[in-house]
Amino acid sequence: MNKNLYLASSSPRRAELLRQLGLSFSIVRADVDELALNNESAEDFVFRMAQEKAQAGYSALSASNAWVIGGDTLLSLDGQIIGKPSSESDYIATLNSLSGNWHLVLSAVALLSHDKLVCALNKTRVKFKSLSQSEINEYWASGEPQGKAGGYAIQGLGAKYIERIEGSYSAVMGIPLFELNQLLTESGFYE
Repeated sequence: MNKNLYLASSSPRRAELLRQLGLSFSIVRADVDELALNNESAEDFVFRMAQEKAQAGYSALSASNAWVIGGDTLLSLDGQIIGKPSSESDYIATLNSLSGNWHLVLSAVALLSHDKLVCALNKTRVKFKSLSQSEINEYWASGEPQGKAGGYAIQGLGAKYIERIEGSYSAVMGIPLFELNQLLTESGFYE
């Protein structure tokens, strides 16, 4: 059976990562409400978002041979979810909290086909250097932090502020490639 692979994301970073694996895929729209539930842990939230995105993408398709990838990435600092900064002041507060500290990047990936939903989670620790206020202001002025989880992009200018990473670079960028490849293999996509 011919298998059609879809990415339920408009993120250019996620698409770039899938191309890195040599995958041929199409983009499918997956609108989901990205709000954490009361008392929902960061891990549960990122897992649920990846699954809901895959399910929303699958529901938008009519093909029975569709395989849909959903992904979500978020930051957690001291157990608190750090989302996309909503304003410059929110961004400054976020970067000040990350400055000189370790934080956790949680990146979940879900793969949904007609008969199976499989998911995986990657946890990567990231250490920011201590940032000066002028570095924080300069980075904001670059435009890169807007719309990014935690207010930075590891694949862009933000890389110069990352002192150390323990885990998966691709997970911090937007989707854990090792885990995705394992899901594709284990679920029979490559057969």
